[in-house]
Amino acid sequence: MMSLAGPLIVKRGPMKLGSLTNFDSTFLLLTDTDEATVIEGITDTSEYQHRHILFIKNKKFHNEYLAAENTNHVGIIIEKKYADSLNADQIEVLKQKSWWLGTVQDVNLGMSFLSKPFYDEKIGNPNDMVDGRQMGTASVHPSSWIAQGAFIGENVVIEANSKIHSGVVLMSGVVVGENTEIFSNVTIYRNVKIGNNVRIHSQTTIGADGFGYNFAKGVHHKVWHMGSVIIGDHVEIGAGTCIDQGTFSPTKIGSGSKLDNQVQVGHNCKLGTGVILCGQVGLGGSTTVGDYTVLGGAAMVANGINIGSGVQIAGGSGVTADIENGKVVGGFPARDIKEWLRSVAMIRKISLPASSSKDKDN
Repeated sequence: MMSLAGPLIVKRGPMKLGSLTNFDSTFLLLTDTDEATVIEGITDTSEYQHRHILFIKNKKFHNEYLAAENTNHVGIIIEKKYADSLNADQIEVLKQKSWWLGTVQDVNLGMSFLSKPFYDEKIGNPNDMVDGRQMGTASVHPSSWIAQGAFIGENVVIEANSKIHSGVVLMSGVVVGENTEIFSNVTIYRNVKIGNNVRIHSQTTIGADGFGYNFAKGVHHKVWHMGSVIIGDHVEIGAGTCIDQGTFSPTKIGSGSKLDNQVQVGHNCKLGTGVILCGQVGLGGSTTVGDYTVLGGAAMVANGINIGSGVQIAGGSGVTADIENGKVVGGFPARDIKEWLRSVAMIRKISLPASSSKDKDN
């Protein structure tokens, strides 16, 4: 008979600086730092977490790091090729600013190799086999109700007046705010935080891994995601939508945002207040969308794009470059809406047979 205690939790213990070579043999420490120093995780330029590793591949991320404040407890791993392009003074600045400094042969592969042990350490082996209500670890407010057939994981918190329908899975560490309703067959991955007055419709998945792999020698090496998702207040999420968790920091959906059916939000995306994403919109990873911006149906956005506030993007558009505040754009690649409409009209005019043009003139 299976014990209600669930599976044995096995943890490798805190990660030490000197053990990084066990996971990436190309790691080389450039500072005189105690190899017994404990590292707590991996961070990125959106959130400089102390006692974490930050990877720097090129000048863009290098400059972002130099401009940031309060980073003296962040360890830096820089790609060796890029490090070799820096002069001695630039290396010294990095040493002085960082907690410690090291290199790896390939930053992308380094992320894949080093993210796995930190993922194992952070996620551990939580009990998502036995309902947290049976274990006594879940906290459910008496005014909330949970339908038969829902699974509530370890250390889940459900605040007042919330409704959890049949078939919902709330994995370990999920927090659900007040007056929130989650409809049938929604899956919420570990450690997702959901605000107050949120509605999440059927078949939606929140917190799955982002699509991140690094290719080398015939193998796609996974980047292990542990950033989770934070959803603000008064958000509504349509049926069949997927919101991927951040790689090392959270994917964020701002308060008042509304996502239609079958929307894809990639890892590390940051949506501001009151954003509208119509049906089948797809946001590539690390996309930022400003307050009260609207994306029409089936609009697509490439990775790492910054879209300003109050922007309107026509349905079916393909966004491949940053968009300033207040712009109205359409087409592929997306550009000023008037320019796009003129180009469509011109193409139609020159593509019509001459007889059609004459008939139209008569």
